Amino acid sequence: MGEIKCSVKEALELLSYMDEDAEVILNIDDIKTYQHIKSNRIKRKKGEELINKADSIEYQDNDFFGRLSLYGVTKEKSIVHNLLFAQLEQITKRTFESFC
Repeated sequence: MGEIKCSVKEALELLSYMDEDAEVILNIDDIKTYQHIKSNRIKRKKGEELINKADSIEYQDNDFFGRLSLYGVTKEKSIVHNLLFAQLEQITKRTFESFC
């Protein structure tokens, strides 16, 4: 499945089932130089803060985990923040249907 553009509201809904103390994986890529920073675990709340800063967001459904690619979080436009998270089938199916 390809990536789907989504809104901040839709991206936040994908994480809404998690406890506030739950963790997501943050990986930061520079798409100009093809370099990335070592992945880190961050709290869901910090992930939501990054989502709110993003200029545009793409969602990719990878079966049991999802990926949100956040563009424009920093001034450097070639930097992409990716949030990887475990997802529940019923949540992603309902949310995905709202994207279409």
